[in-house]
Amino acid sequence: MNLENAPVLNLFRLEINPEKHEIYIQKVEKYMLNAKNALFMQSGHEDQREYKNYLIESYQNDDAYQKHESLSQVQQFERDLKDIVNSQVKVKLYPEFISTKPEKLAITHDNQYVVYLTEIGVQLGKGDEFANAVMKEMKTAVEKEDGILAMIAGTIMNQPNEWFSLEVYKTEETYEEYHKTKHFKKYLEATKYVVESKGLHLLKPDCIMDQGEIFYRP
Repeated sequence: MNLENAPVLNLFRLEINPEKHEIYIQKVEKYMLNAKNALFMQSGHEDQREYKNYLIESYQNDDAYQKHESLSQVQQFERDLKDIVNSQVKVKLYPEFISTKPEKLAITHDNQYVVYLTEIGVQLGKGDEFANAVMKEMKTAVEKEDGILAMIAGTIMNQPNEWFSLEVYKTEETYEEYHKTKHFKKYLEATKYVVESKGLHLLKPDCIMDQGEIFYRP
């Protein structure tokens, strides 16, 4: 699906009671795998204690997002979270790039997939330069690398120099091999003087839902 208009893209930071993480997994799997109005969803945790969790979701447009939010099962999921989540922060993102493989995904917590969420601070005045490089590399990565399933990038609303990227790999080995490719090294060289800060989060995905063959670039 080639998207002509900017889709909805949201990121949630969730701090979950580790004792209730198994309950969270059950709830989030049911929520995501039945989210017919969503294009892409991913939930994963970054620490062994399963305390820090990140959820990212995308919808074709605001109408699809509002339909999703109006569903009774979605409202029930949000009520369930109140007993599981200690704190929650929603970050609205402006989508800069989305590309996923043609195959649809419905991945549950028993998997070998690897997700990397990266926070990137770009120098003022260097946003376009960084955007051109990262979009070119993400498009190449999904097209050329079999083990890369999705690449998503967005900027915080009204903060165009604050970027997030989400990358989905079949295995950790896929991630390591990708970083040896010539096109990735070329991307690093092209952006090394425009990136001010970078924070990398390795996530163990609890659930991934992807409608397949999504592509968006402004």
